[in-house]
Amino acid sequence: MGSSAFGIPGLEEMIKRGHSIAGIVSTPAREKGRGLVLTGSPVSEYARQKGYTPVFTPENLVSETFAEELAKLKADIFVVVAFRILPKTVFTIPFLGTYNIHASLLPRYRGPAPIQRAIAAGEKETGVTIFRIDQGVDTGQIVLAKKTPVADDETSPQLSGRLSKLGAEALGEALALIKDGRTGFTPQNDSMACGAPKLTKPEGKISWDTPAAEIFNRIRAFKPFPGTYSFLDNSRIGIEWAVPVAGGAVLPGEPGTVCAIDADGFDVQCASGRLKVLYVKPEGKKTMPARDFVHGRGIRQGTKFS
Repeated sequence: MGSSAFGIPGLEEMIKRGHSIAGIVSTPAREKGRGLVLTGSPVSEYARQKGYTPVFTPENLVSETFAEELAKLKADIFVVVAFRILPKTVFTIPFLGTYNIHASLLPRYRGPAPIQRAIAAGEKETGVTIFRIDQGVDTGQIVLAKKTPVADDETSPQLSGRLSKLGAEALGEALALIKDGRTGFTPQNDSMACGAPKLTKPEGKISWDTPAAEIFNRIRAFKPFPGTYSFLDNSRIGIEWAVPVAGGAVLPGEPGTVCAIDADGFDVQCASGRLKVLYVKPEGKKTMPARDFVHGRGIRQGTKFS
């Protein structure tokens, strides 16, 4: 059960290890692109290309008919990766249980955006957790977890690609334990829990009166959605990439003020330190090097972003 490409390595790992795929569950096809072409999810498209059937794409997961169709498959286990919250009538169907690959070290970052929230928080380590689904949101007992460091400049898409593969590896090991009856279930320590709520567009607006390191983490985290942006003369400017300036002290001027310009771009003062902006996306235009933006918009020291 999955929708995004994050789940495909897990599916491939199950097949590689000789497990039989009884069926695929994904999200319904949606209209996409300028031509509004009806397009299936990455998981359902992959399943169809490889000939895995049946493929279910229910609008309503609590439908009795849907639960009956799943029960007819007589699957030993359900595996969930980056999908929707399942009702009890569904996750209790397989006699060995329903298991999820979650892209964090639970109980940290429970919710739909664990990768982005971990990067935004400046975490130096994260990982994946295989757990048995219960009625809570990412609260079930843990089968196993795998850790990995987070690089200082790693973005959400980059970390997602690595965790997708690590999750597939962890899933393979977990299924072997479950199959052999050697599974040890560890309850989560709720006192250590924190949430990873869904991202929203307003979160992308940069507040320059916060430290440069925190803004940098949000730039890394919010790729590709919701992105990070600021305003210049009431025009939205996407801040596509910027890095903290080494030894960037607080210079005279308010946060959001351009305090230096060089051949690579321009520096913006933050609450502490400053960021060198390297790539921007002006409203209605394509991404461009910040040095070109400087010349095109007449950016100079003292220019103020809001």
